[in-house]
Amino acid sequence: MSFNTLKSLVMPKYERLLPRLFPGAVRIEIRDLQGAAFWTIGEATSANTGEPDDATTESAAWAEFCAGVSRRQLENGEVQFRMAMFSRSQGEFACLVVTFDTRQGIPLTTAAEPLRRAFVDASAFLQEEIELQSECNLLAAELTERYEELNLVYSTKEVEYFDERQDALARLVQNCVEYLDVGLAALICRDRGLALHHASVAKARLDVEQVLEHLGAAVYDRVEAQVSCVVVNNDDDDERALALPGRSENLLAYPILDDHGTAIGLLAVVASRNAHTFSNGDRNLLEVMAKKASRIIHTHHDSLTGLMNRGGFEASLVATLSAARSNNLQHFLLHIDVDQLHVVNDLMGYQEGDNLIRRVAKVLRGSLRDTDYIARLGSDEFAALLCNCTTTQAHEIAEKVRDSIRRLSVVSARRQLDVSASIGLASLNSDTDGIVGVMGSAEIACKAAKDAGRDCVQVFEEDDTTLVRRSVEIEWIGMVQQALREDEFVLYCQPVMPLADESQPEHFEVLVRMRGEDGELLLPGSFMPAAERYQLMPMVDRWIIRETLNSLGASWSTIAATRPVFCINLSGQSLTNAGFQAFVIDELNQSGIPPENICFEITETAAISNIDEATKFMNALRKIGCRFSLDDFGAGLSSFGYLKVLPVDYLKIDGSFVREMSIDEVSLSMVKAIYQIGRTMGLSTVAEFVENQDTTNLLRQIGVDYVQGFGIGKPVPLVQILQGLQSKAPAATA
Repeated sequence: MSFNTLKSLVMPKYERLLPRLFPGAVRIEIRDLQGAAFWTIGEATSANTGEPDDATTESAAWAEFCAGVSRRQLENGEVQFRMAMFSRSQGEFACLVVTFDTRQGIPLTTAAEPLRRAFVDASAFLQEEIELQSECNLLAAELTERYEELNLVYSTKEVEYFDERQDALARLVQNCVEYLDVGLAALICRDRGLALHHASVAKARLDVEQVLEHLGAAVYDRVEAQVSCVVVNNDDDDERALALPGRSENLLAYPILDDHGTAIGLLAVVASRNAHTFSNGDRNLLEVMAKKASRIIHTHHDSLTGLMNRGGFEASLVATLSAARSNNLQHFLLHIDVDQLHVVNDLMGYQEGDNLIRRVAKVLRGSLRDTDYIARLGSDEFAALLCNCTTTQAHEIAEKVRDSIRRLSVVSARRQLDVSASIGLASLNSDTDGIVGVMGSAEIACKAAKDAGRDCVQVFEEDDTTLVRRSVEIEWIGMVQQALREDEFVLYCQPVMPLADESQPEHFEVLVRMRGEDGELLLPGSFMPAAERYQLMPMVDRWIIRETLNSLGASWSTIAATRPVFCINLSGQSLTNAGFQAFVIDELNQSGIPPENICFEITETAAISNIDEATKFMNALRKIGCRFSLDDFGAGLSSFGYLKVLPVDYLKIDGSFVREMSIDEVSLSMVKAIYQIGRTMGLSTVAEFVENQDTTNLLRQIGVDYVQGFGIGKPVPLVQILQGLQSKAPAATA
């Protein structure tokens, strides 16, 4: 802590107390180790500034007066007493000096013990005050640094769509320049074809092109090999010769990691030699931003191969189709399926299967052009978009890919397995209706290649595209409608357990499954997208509400004592559906279930997208006692302002933060921030995707009210939940 801070914040409180401890003193001072006085009570003299009264006085030795207190006689008749002051962080940092005038008759020879006690008391409370102030200053500095870190993170948005990714990453790189006040920032992921940089007009006295060349080569290799940060601040840094040979700039570079902890790129900032020295705070900030970049990249990339995932690829297809219509261009889509991957997994293990998938991805990168898009769609499925090529060229490229994969093999100590792939080829041009049709066409052609014996290329006939697309879509629509007519949906529940106060009743989230043609239960991810796309969600939501309330009504008399709360999800389509509000109220009245035992969950996106309808619906249902939960809260940082409008009872923290909070400081900070917001507004918080005890313990420390996830309990049939509640009811009643 600086002496100026001590003078302004600490000492004014003791200007009346210290003179009472040292009655008769003409001067009380605190001096630094060089003897300069920076705080004084009493008449100012030359001694106050640390200047000697004369040579004799200055050379006079301090004599021990009593334990810890030394004494010096001045030629002007004054006598000074001094005690050293210490702090835990600095050691001896100053001394307390008290001056008396012997000409006033002070009996100093008989006052040794009272004077010693006065020094001890004064030194004790001053040192304690200084320590407290130092700790407060350190905490303030830490909070300021954390505030800057969160500002930097929050100003870099997450992305929902692939075409936002490049903009978000570009903004992230620009933020690094602005917040760290450096000349240049760059993000490079060689295998993913990402190379972004931003230079400050005011700060960049750099040869940007040469620096970028070093970042993409020597620096990249160092970061990738070490999987840790590289810092170059001084001319004699060992890293300078390895990462920036022949350059004078300062450098800070952090690896961008995938889900397996492998470096897939780097985020680096560079400053002129005398403009910026990178500190530990800078390292923390850049580490946070590297993690942020990783999340943005992985939003639309497959973590195993580094290729685009289905979402990113579909977005690229949409953009390519739009360009094809505008410019009358011809493209081709490849659907590539590795033949019998399950055989590799079964005979040699999933690790070998994963290695094979990585090798196939590498083959695709090497076989296709730089202008082509490549994606991994599923476990053994890949896709490639061949831009601006004829049918003949596309077929030749497909055959090249097939032949390259055919050259691979999987070898173990006991056996060797050959590898092959079936490839479907479909055209994409100005006449293509949409990406669903062309992707379906390529997939059907791929299945035809498998039926033809595998390890071959099959071209889809253009005339059948519309028919195939419609048949696939109608098949899903028909299955959902059939399930509604014939009650082929099945209700499941997942427990939501109280954490902060275990005396609170259990909650259960109602989930749904659909029976397939072979009786297999299908998860929502397989049929809900079709139901949402074709506006079937109000019908699905009605079925879930009716059947849930009927099932609860039949058992309520035996489970009411356990006070369970059942949470039912609602789609945004239902909120705007005419008559839906009246339907819910009628079903509640007929069931006999107390409304306070029913909670409706609405996603953040649905609530904000339909804010007026959502508010009206929620207010009407809350009037009769129903509760509401805002699901996926914080996913887009867009809902904070709407909390004042939306009448919710629970905030369900987005699972992407909860899942990573034990390993990611930013995710942990977000969970804490959402909990604090909920607490301030009198709302309960629910953490989903709780998968292990470490996460549960962290959430308990924070104070989160409820937890949900596979680490708490997996979804089971509703009937099983009701049976369990019935078995608990007698104990609850007793």
